[in-house]
Order: sequence, then C-alpha cells, then structure tokens
Amino acid sequence: MSFHSISSLSEGDQLLFNKYGKGQTIPLLHYTITDAFQATASAHPYATAVRECFDSERTLTYGELDERSNVIANYLVQNHGVGPGQRVVCVYSRSIEMCAFILGVLKSGAQYVPIDGAVMVEASLKHVIYDSGATVVLCLSTFKDKVERSMPDGSTTAIVAFDAVDTIWTTGNTQRLNVNIQPQDGAYVIYTSGTTGKPKGVDCSHINLCNTLLNEPGKLGITIGTEVACVLMLSFDLCAWEIIATLMNGGTLNLRGPSRRGGDSDVWNSCLGRVDVVISTPTGAQKYFPKRAQFPNIKTIVVGGEPCPVSLAEEWSPHVNFYNICGPTEITILNTAQLHQPNTKLTIGKPIPNTNVYILDDNLDPVRIGEIGLMWVGGLSVSRGYVNLPDLTAQRYQPDKFAMDGSRMFNTGDLGRWLGNGELEPLGRRDDQVKIKGFRVELDGVSATIESFPGVEKAAAIKIGEVLWGFYSAGAKVDEIALKAHLATRLNHYALPSKLVHMTTMPMTPGGKIDKRTLKELGAANEVEVTKPAQDLPTPPPTVYSQETTVGLYKPEIVEKSVGSGSITEMESVNEKEIELPNKHGIHGGRWVRHKALSAYRKLFIIIFSINLIGFIVMLVNAPSEGLPVNNLATAVAANLLASVLFRQEYVVNFVFWFATRCPTSAPLWIRRHLARCYHMGGIHSGAAVTATLWWVIFAVQSTIYFVQDSKVYPINDATVGLTFTILILLNVILVMAYPTIRPKFHDQFEWTHRFAGWTTLALVWAHIVVSTASLTPADAPLGDALLRSPAIWLVTLTTLSIALPWIRLRKVNVVVEPLSKHAVRLYFDFCTPPPGRAVRITDSPMREWHAFATVTEPGKEGFSIVVSRAGDWTGRTIENPPTRIWTRGIPASGVLRMAPLFNKIVLVATGSGIGPCLPVIMAKKVPCRIFWSTPAPEKTFGRKIIDAIYDSDPEAVIWNTREQGRPNMALEAYKLYKSSDAECVCIISNGPVTSKLVYDLETRGVPAFGPIWDS
Repeated sequence: MSFHSISSLSEGDQLLFNKYGKGQTIPLLHYTITDAFQATASAHPYATAVRECFDSERTLTYGELDERSNVIANYLVQNHGVGPGQRVVCVYSRSIEMCAFILGVLKSGAQYVPIDGAVMVEASLKHVIYDSGATVVLCLSTFKDKVERSMPDGSTTAIVAFDAVDTIWTTGNTQRLNVNIQPQDGAYVIYTSGTTGKPKGVDCSHINLCNTLLNEPGKLGITIGTEVACVLMLSFDLCAWEIIATLMNGGTLNLRGPSRRGGDSDVWNSCLGRVDVVISTPTGAQKYFPKRAQFPNIKTIVVGGEPCPVSLAEEWSPHVNFYNICGPTEITILNTAQLHQPNTKLTIGKPIPNTNVYILDDNLDPVRIGEIGLMWVGGLSVSRGYVNLPDLTAQRYQPDKFAMDGSRMFNTGDLGRWLGNGELEPLGRRDDQVKIKGFRVELDGVSATIESFPGVEKAAAIKIGEVLWGFYSAGAKVDEIALKAHLATRLNHYALPSKLVHMTTMPMTPGGKIDKRTLKELGAANEVEVTKPAQDLPTPPPTVYSQETTVGLYKPEIVEKSVGSGSITEMESVNEKEIELPNKHGIHGGRWVRHKALSAYRKLFIIIFSINLIGFIVMLVNAPSEGLPVNNLATAVAANLLASVLFRQEYVVNFVFWFATRCPTSAPLWIRRHLARCYHMGGIHSGAAVTATLWWVIFAVQSTIYFVQDSKVYPINDATVGLTFTILILLNVILVMAYPTIRPKFHDQFEWTHRFAGWTTLALVWAHIVVSTASLTPADAPLGDALLRSPAIWLVTLTTLSIALPWIRLRKVNVVVEPLSKHAVRLYFDFCTPPPGRAVRITDSPMREWHAFATVTEPGKEGFSIVVSRAGDWTGRTIENPPTRIWTRGIPASGVLRMAPLFNKIVLVATGSGIGPCLPVIMAKKVPCRIFWSTPAPEKTFGRKIIDAIYDSDPEAVIWNTREQGRPNMALEAYKLYKSSDAECVCIISNGPVTSKLVYDLETRGVPAFGPIWDS
C-alpha cells in the first residue's frame, strides 16, 4: 500500500518515499511478551535462561524462571489486586530476581517501571513512584530503606521486598495465571534521565516490543543457546532490549556484576568474555571492548544512543555483525538499523519491519529525497505516549497522515536525509544545534569530524558560554597542530572549536553516554588544560571539504560575505542570547478567533457587509407597500461594484499606502501596527464584491416578482429579467472561482473568469441599465434624461474607467536580461523608477495571463529590475528563452513591504524568490533590517550579486541553504532575529501557506507580523 499526502513530491520522489520509508510488512509470531516467553519456556524448559557472571554464578533455566515469575505474578494479584491497566515500579540491581520481577509483573497483566536501585537518586525515585501512579513498588530487600525514604507524602502505594533467599521462592504459587493480556496493554514505562527537568515516562506496549524484538534485525539472531550480555544501566531502554529480546527468543542472559571502586573493567570482562551478542553505546564500546582481539568470542555488536565513530565500526565490522542503530525510547528502542559493511559509509540504515520513517519539513510535508529534514516514525513500534503529559504527547505524537490508518507518528527530533541506496544519513539532533558567529552549527557533526582524526577515540563538541570547545579522548595526546589542520579542511570556519581539550577517558553517564554536563562544568571552571589553536594557522576557505565523509557531519553550504584574514584564535562567537520560541498566547479557539476569524482582512469584510446590511434594513423599513424600489437596489449594486473595483485599482492602492505611511515612526507602535495592515484592504474588495452579488440576488427576486405581478409601478420587461439572471449567473461563477480553497487549485481559470466573465458582466450591466431604465421610464419621457438621473449609470461609468485605466496604459517595453542560473533570471527595465515596495505586471500574452513581480530599485540608478525564478510553465519559458521586449500595463502597485517605513527596525523573512520583494528595502537602507532567507543553493541559484547586497545591508544575515540544511523552523528563526535585534515587526515574503502559517505563529506569540494576503 502506498503512502498518502505525498502529492507535493515529484513522481520519482513519491516512488522513493514509498520505497525507502516503508519497512517490510511481516506478521508477528507473538503479540505479547508473556506469550512469547511462555512459549519458549514450554518448549525448552531446561535451557539456561539467565546467568549471573559474578560471585557464585547462579543460573536459572527457562522452566525455573517461568515458575519464579509465576510466584511473583500470583503474589501481586492475590495480595495487592494488581492487574491490567496498573503499574508496578521495580527497583533492583542485575540479578536473577530482576528477571523474575519483570516477567512476574507482566504476567499479572500490569506494566513494569524499571529502576536501577544503585543509580537513581531518591528525589527522582519519589517522582517516578508518584508520576507512574504505581499501586506497588517491588524491590530487592537491599533497596527497601531507599524506597521507603522515597515514598511520596500520603502515598498508599505498597512496598514489597524480596531477595535471593526469601522463602517465597519455595512456598509461593508456581501456577500460571490466566490473565487476559492484550497486545495494546502497557508492558513497561521507561523514565528518561531528566537532564532537562523531571524524568518523563514513556509508555510502551506489548505489541511495540514484540514488533521490535521478535523480528530481525531487533531479534539479533538470538535463539536457544545464544549468549547475550546484560551490561547496561537497568532503566535504559537498550537494557530492556538485552533482557526482553533474550528471554522472548530463548537466549541466555549473562548479567555483569556491579561496578566496584577503582574501576569496573574486570566485571565487564568476565561477562563479555563468554557472550555472542553485546548491545552498547559507542562510548561504552570504546571504553570496554574497543578492539576485536580482546573478545574474539563476540559475534554480534549493536551500538546506539549516540553517534558512532567510524573507527569503531571499521574495527569490528570485518569480523562480526556490527549494527549501528537509531531509535529514541518513544519508538521502542529502535526504528532503523544498518548492518555495517567494512569500508562503506556508516549510516543508521533502513526502517525495521512494520515501521515507517518519514523525512519531513516543519509543516509535516515530505522533503525531496536527499534533502535534510526531521525524522518522524510511524508503525507498530510507536509507543503510547508520555505518562501524564498530554500536551507534550499531542505535540510529539501526531496522526500519521501518510498511513491514514488511525495510527500515530512520532517526531524524533533527529535531522537526517535519504541516501541513494535507501539508507538514512543522520545529521544530529535539532536541539543540538547552536549558533556560532550567527551561523547554525551541528555539534554532533563537529564531534564526528574530530573523531575522524587518527588516534582520537571519542569526541564531544560543546558550546560553553559563547565559545565552542572540542573535547577528545585518546590514549596519548595527539598532534594537535595536525588535528587543527585536519578540522580546518573539513569544517566551515565558524564551526572550528576555539579550544581543544585532551582527556585520557571521557566521563560517562550511568547510561553509557558521554557526560556532557560534566564536560561543560569542567570547561566553565577552567579545570582542564586547554589547547588553543595555533596563532599562525590561517583561516581556511569556508567551502573546502574533504571527500571523506563522517557520520553526523554537518556541512551547510551557507554563503558568507567574506572569510576575513584573522587566525582561528580571532574567531569569537557572537554574543547572542540563546532564544527559545515561547508558547502561543491564550487558548487555541481564542487565538483562532483573534488572528484568523477577526483578522484585519475579515474585519474590513465584516464592516462592508454590516454597512450594506444596515442599508438593506433601512430600505426594507422604508419600502412602499408595492415592494423594494428596484432603482435603489440597482444603486446599491453599482456602489458595491465600484468599491470592489477601486480597491484593486493601482492608483487607489498606492494612495492608501501613501496615506498610511505618513505616520511618523515616533508614534506609538500599536498605531503604526494597525496602519501597516492597510494591505488587508482586499477585505473591502471581497466584501464589496460579495455584497454586490447579494444585492443583485435581491434585485433579481424583486424584479421577478414585479414581472410576474405585471406591476404598474415597476414595469419589468422580458429583456430586463433575462439580463438580470444572466448577470446573476456570471457574478456567482466569479465568486465561486475566487473562493479561497478553489482559487489556488484553478488559478488560470480563476484569472480568465475574473477577466473575461468580469468584462462580460460589466457590458451586460451597461445593457441592463439601458433596458431596465427604458422599461421603468414612461413612454412620453426621454430615455436620455432618465439615464442621466440614474445614480447607477454614473457609478458604473466610474467602475468602467477604473477597469479600463490600466489597459489604456498597455504597452510593450524593453528588457535587459541577466541570467542567474538554470533556475532564475533577472530582468532590467527603464520605463520608470518605482519606490521600494511596489510590483509590476508583465506578460507575453496580454489576453491570456499576467504575472506580478516585485520591483527592485537600486539607490541612485534609474529603472528597476525583477527576479524571476522557476515556478511554473511561464517562468520556465522566461528563464530558458528570456525576452528582449515584454508587455506591461498600468503602473507598479504597492505591496506589503511598502509599509516598511512605518517602523524603526524590521526583520525580513523570505523563501526562494521571495527575496526579490525584499531587495528594494534591503538596498535602500532607509529602514534597518535583519534578514533571514531560506532557499536551495542560494549563490548557485540567484548569484553572488544579490547575496552581496544582502550582506552589505545586514552583515549578520542568515542565508539558509535548504538543500544542505533542510527546511528551517521559520517561526523560531524569525523570533530569534526579532528578539535579538529589538526589531518592531517581522515581514514575511513566501508562498501563501508558509506566509499565512508564519504570520499566525508569530502573531499568536505577540510579535507584529505582516505578509501578503493571497486573495487575488
């Protein structure tokens, strides 16, 4: 089955989106963990299930473990009423009892919450007990006191403690329970480390785990006799992989011993020396089993949880099955995996079975194959959400619009892109991006580049204050002059670490990852020996890259004004406060009413409609007994038609903008903010057009009644009725084609209807005035006098002149062409010099189509230019065969940026060719502005000249290359520039959907935002 909602992609990309993004569809052998384990225990009761690789090296067979877990299940059900829908917090260390606890809780129908009793602090444990709503805390006796001290105030949660020698193992009920456990029931809740706040629980179901761990690659080839290591922190989801995958598939779980003072290598070695399968973080692997020669017994290695150094993969992959995986806790351990082959690109592979991976932009639309975007994951492994965090769940888990089967997809927060072989290249986490010198830098990419230097084992790039630090571990300090030269040829200058720090070993978190918090504290306290880049090392060119590729390397092709001549040590980060996007103000419904339903455009529409409604009521109240006077109805129609046409007339539009911008910048911002919305005058146009049609409906009904009644007061003839209904049909066709959901889909038809149906309607209105006036005028009265006394004819005359005026100025003008690329061209004109913020209409076929482009005027030069980028058939023809002469009509009309002079400082946000309307404001330099421009390959597409003009106005402008960096979070980037620059508003020039969404996203956060209204 193909995915839905991918029509925005080309046909080729649609095929690849379906091919790359969909994991194999494979039926599950079991749908609950308990069924899978019990099937194995029944088939192989004497196979060894678990072994303690310490002390007495106790072991337990599958039959014995089955009975012990039944003891726990029966005890929980019979003594504490535990069952489906409940949670049990399990506090333990690595032991046989741990396995019995886990399986016993699952067999009772409840969901277990794993806690490493030796690691979790009491405050966090207290939060987990409270937040999970656990009815029981099941713990080893050694942790009972800790649990008692951690109980929430007033808690009724029961504490149950057992140890290895407890009599319950010999006296308890060993019979299997008959509990109805469903695939969608909860299996475990994993609480995250809580480094950014209180730990949050991720709720995973039985079917989540069965899908991940009963199919390859998650199964890891585990079967009867496979020896699997259990070495990771017990509340880590990778540890759940170790335990549950082993016990569902019949392997033997080898439990490493507890860490000891002075080092824990021996307890790892005693475990690793006897196993076939090891799951670890890359940091843990480099610390405990960096070389194949140490453990030739290992057959399968899995690393995940953080980026993997290529050197580690190349060390092991020639000899073992080496998997590099990706998968947040919310996707139930893993969603993609690569079985790495030596001397090939290290990636995170392809989706696992029954799992879908989507690379999307911020609007949840798919990006083109090969473009960078956010990784979203759908399918059977997507967990149930966060415990007691409905808002966060709703934010991170969205309905899967591609599967359209009622399931959800999860936002991993990871950046990535599809490679040509259908594998995913990871590009770090979005929240690991920082700003250095105004540029966005991916920390994982910098770390991976440091790791690619020979001798470096592990690296971490961290921004401390405003400085980028590079920490690396190696057995001995490497040649750092060579390291810096290595980095200089692989990273842009702004991504080079200002300080390098050698460490013998990297500090690790209990979960086996690099402890970045400790590194940041060390750096901030200056407690490490710091190596600064050499003073005489020249700054490298900004776009020089090695052909060597490293996983996670972030290589933005951002265009810079200049590199500068200073050394690396002179590169200081911009003092830019880290700014986060605030929550939207108010409630959702209230925001919609204020910023959508009651936008300035709709307010003007409502005002026009209300004025006409009042007029109709007055007319109705004062109407004679015969009915409404048709001459007054005709005047109302003509007045609204004139208003509708005038507010689309260039001279009127320009006057409105001129009048609005007379307000001084010293006036209160709220006044200038309202005046700036004068471009919403389209609401008058639409409101008047709709009410004109409604008046015409009333006229048609009333005149038909008079016709049928053969009224003597208002004698309506056949011709009048015929013209009336013909005009009514045409007016309704025009309105239907202008409807917001129809117009974008049929834009050419809309334009033809507006023009030709509009002209036809105007001609018929003239005929109607003459025919109806003749019908209503006494036979002995001159028709000419009656027409001259009719207000409608004068109003229609002004309407006709307003429509005709631009066409009177129809002419062909000279064009000078400047090709920019295969995708854009710049056209120069000399027939006028418009002020900034205006647009000109041009075409090669005046009767068929017209295209409006923002005029770009350069200070001190006559004439103007426009930028045409490929966006359809006409623009494509213009780029491929540029004209030397072209048609234009009327005068350049003001657009949204004409109101820029109302503000002391603005932020300009543009996408693609939207930079064209911004250029006049940028070049004029009359209004200080910060600039954010998002477009594919900016210099290649639009040329250096435009980019130089941008940097000349704003040296710290952000030019975002979407081809390399993916689609940005436009609202966040605009908000950062707005806050950091003390601007008074944000102006957006993009396509309709992006403009509308971005204006809404900013306005709802209290930021004055303006963008074109796409109503014509």
